[in-house]
Amino acid sequence: MLSGCVSTGTTQSAVSAGEAEKITEEITELARQWGRVPITKDMDHLKRILADDFSLVTPDGNVIDKEDWIALIEKGIKEKTNTFTSIEHPVFNVRVYGKNFAVANGVAHTVGKDKDGKSFSRKGRGTAVWVRKNGTWQVVAGHSSRLE
Repeated sequence: MLSGCVSTGTTQSAVSAGEAEKITEEITELARQWGRVPITKDMDHLKRILADDFSLVTPDGNVIDKEDWIALIEKGIKEKTNTFTSIEHPVFNVRVYGKNFAVANGVAHTVGKDKDGKSFSRKGRGTAVWVRKNGTWQVVAGHSSRLE
């Protein structure tokens, strides 16, 4: 669940407040679906929203590309590394900088069991840079860090 959704409006752009709100809603929904991929296993959604030149800075400081990120998620699903029962985003903010550019960040809280059946509850913070390419919003860069 994404709550606390905030748009700071027309930050450094000529986008109207109404258009900024519409973009915020679009990105919020796309991000909600992205965050739930470990539960829904909707890899097609992930493949659609990650740009071909996507890169992610992981919590341990490594930089991975789209192919590596998708492989990592698919491996976790296949090997049942973790079984997620809940994925929530209690804080999620979108800053719209133009019709084709926005930055989102927030906090994710995941709950589930690891491959040994041990329960976990984890929190992390992430940032995603969104660019609209040919009418479709995609993430070109991201950063993730652990909070607990």
